[in-house]
Amino acid sequence: MSPPRTARSAVAAPCHQKGWLSVVSRSRVSKNKERCRCGRRKGTGSSVAGTLLSVQDDMLGAIFASGSLSAADVVRCTATCREWGRVVASRSEYVSRGLPPLGRYLSSLAVGIFTAPITHIRKPHFIPTAAGARLLGDRRISLLDGFQIDGELLNYARPITSRNGRLVLQLSPTGGASGVLLCVCNPMTGDLAMLPHLSSNNKPRRNWFPYGCALFTSDDFDLLRSSSTFFRLLLLYNNGASKTVLRCYSSDVGCWGQEMDITGVASISVQKMRQICPAVLRRSAAFWPLDDGALGVRLDLERPETIDVHLLPYCCPDYWPEKRLLGVSLDKRLFFIEFGMWQDFLSANLSYFDIDGDDISTGRENSEKSQEVLYPMFDIKMKSREDQTTLKLRWFCEKSGLILFTLGESSGYPGTFALDVRSPAVEKVVSGFSVSWRNIHLKSPAVVKVADGYSWSCFVGYEMDMATYLAALTA
Repeated sequence: MSPPRTARSAVAAPCHQKGWLSVVSRSRVSKNKERCRCGRRKGTGSSVAGTLLSVQDDMLGAIFASGSLSAADVVRCTATCREWGRVVASRSEYVSRGLPPLGRYLSSLAVGIFTAPITHIRKPHFIPTAAGARLLGDRRISLLDGFQIDGELLNYARPITSRNGRLVLQLSPTGGASGVLLCVCNPMTGDLAMLPHLSSNNKPRRNWFPYGCALFTSDDFDLLRSSSTFFRLLLLYNNGASKTVLRCYSSDVGCWGQEMDITGVASISVQKMRQICPAVLRRSAAFWPLDDGALGVRLDLERPETIDVHLLPYCCPDYWPEKRLLGVSLDKRLFFIEFGMWQDFLSANLSYFDIDGDDISTGRENSEKSQEVLYPMFDIKMKSREDQTTLKLRWFCEKSGLILFTLGESSGYPGTFALDVRSPAVEKVVSGFSVSWRNIHLKSPAVVKVADGYSWSCFVGYEMDMATYLAALTA
């Protein structure tokens, strides 16, 4: 058995005093107390027994973090034994750092969706998936639950992107200032980091300018050198009428870096920038789908000022931004997602890219048809191609393997859907839970409230990070 990584000590993590985990824990506190009273062993109150128990817990934690068990194995262990679950939950960050890369998608990591309605108060709305509803219980939960901040700060928040449990929100600048004010938070744990105000030479629209955003966490770099609180935020925007630039924020430095002009590689108009799709990350590189190719931007952990930029060409069949999306497989293969029709059924087609290691300049879309994967959705039958006019590809969940998309009324299937790339199974996301489309007729209209997201101006899928997920299993 290989020894655990030395980057983390096997000490118990502190209990969560805020965030959604604390909300879940408080709702179950009476049940947990009863379990403790019934399951308390004789002699555990002595200091000797307590010391022995601590040593045993450290040994178990080291075994779980040794890398010999997969994430699925650790999850099964927590479900098998209550004591094992307690050890994993109290050392969730340490254990998660020692786990090997995910060998398969874990759909339970997809907690829900963040949106913001077009109203006077743009308070973010959270719509849980089936996994999120099971985890958070039968109660409506909001972004403010568990955050120890002034609620007015998030009243006008706009969800921008999320990754590995972190959520990026755009806040409303105060005092009539223009530009972008962002914060990075973890709703599950309640952690929140405010970023310095970022101004631009753009003429602001509603006090902000359009941009693309990519979030890097410690999992994208050397784990032994970066802490769990480390992150980098990369913005893609226009500075002036004809200049496209990149700018990066590093949490370890606490400030924005200098602008990097990339107009020679990709010149994006203001209109296209307003329609920019979500970025996906592959091996410390972010990718945005553009009209003529995927814009790849690779960061260097050791040299923050070093940014490698290339355009990966592809044959895009549709120039509408709502019809295209990028994703990354578990083996770190970049792919392009296209929706169309197959024998009158809505279908998704995945085309993979070939990239040599970390050199994104070698990236090209694979021209072999055998590399493409077709996902016909037999639950959604289209009468004609015009029924797809309301289709919007919204988000790819990289750890759970879900493609989130919305359809409007004219399609005949209004609502928000999740396609699992492991199979052609498609689920309809509804308020509080998710059910199979085949079974949706079993629910009465009073119970099933469709989350019709076709008109949503912003849409962010949210997945837990592995450390939080392990802690939540016994919350």
